[in-house]
Amino acid sequence: MKSSAFSGLAVAILSTLAIGAAVAAGPGKVSQLTLAKPGAKPVVAASNNPLRDQVVLRQMQMTLKHAGRPMTAAEADRLLNARIIGGSLAGAGDNPFQVALLSRSIANNFDAQFCGGSLVKANVVVTAAHCVVGTSASQIDVLTGTRSLSSGGTRHAVSSIRIHPSYNNSTLDYDVAVLTLSTSATGLPLATVIGTTDVADGTNLLVTGWGNTSISGTSYPTELYKAVTPRISTSVCNGNKVYRGAITDRMFCAGYLAGGIDSCQGDSGGPIAQGNTLVGIVSWGRGCAGKNKPGVYTRLANSTLNAWVRTNAGL
Repeated sequence: MKSSAFSGLAVAILSTLAIGAAVAAGPGKVSQLTLAKPGAKPVVAASNNPLRDQVVLRQMQMTLKHAGRPMTAAEADRLLNARIIGGSLAGAGDNPFQVALLSRSIANNFDAQFCGGSLVKANVVVTAAHCVVGTSASQIDVLTGTRSLSSGGTRHAVSSIRIHPSYNNSTLDYDVAVLTLSTSATGLPLATVIGTTDVADGTNLLVTGWGNTSISGTSYPTELYKAVTPRISTSVCNGNKVYRGAITDRMFCAGYLAGGIDSCQGDSGGPIAQGNTLVGIVSWGRGCAGKNKPGVYTRLANSTLNAWVRTNAGL
């Protein structure tokens, strides 16, 4: 076993032979990484953004849990470095309510970004619980009004974080949080949260996020990217070839069973939408864009989640 604690310069260690789980244990800490073979050479990814590292480690945990076999070096690289896979540059009208969650202590927006979110009121953002659990409001800024992490937009401090009380950090069930901003982002498009009626299976949904369009590589574009992904039935997604019963009533799958197009780590917390209707939140998956491992999203049409979001967002 290996363990690591990090603050300023965070180090995420993932063995190419790992079959255990990398578990985030609060702000700036990693509790354990179980290796299949003692002394196995790890893949190491260093970052100056501890909040980003915590999100990546939670995604590692889910990937390893559902892997069913050791990971290859290529799969580890995809997990650590890729984001929107198989997408294209987003236009001004593609999920225009998308915002970026930034580490307040890092001045450069590109370096500071660690998750996405959706503006549902001028001062309220809906995101994933796994993006902000164990993090204080004083650590986060929200960037609004831009498609680019290199220019434009306005940073807003966060005054409060509300995480669903049933959120499970192991399964990522109830993966939703509401952030209240200290200042309002006036004059910007807002997302309308879906009601309690689901979109039909097969419906094309738009997912957006900042990141790489390649399955591997370490160069992250600063511009917002998009991918169109159809909703997949829960019965198919819970099948033995896919997620084997791991998809709860608070989740849904979207993507292609053949792989190739997907959201990934840097997109966590961001929107999957139909027009201006926020259908779900980027939550988890087994790696990124893999065969029979589509993206998993928080299902906002679930009556419990829907009521909680509306109450806590003041909708």
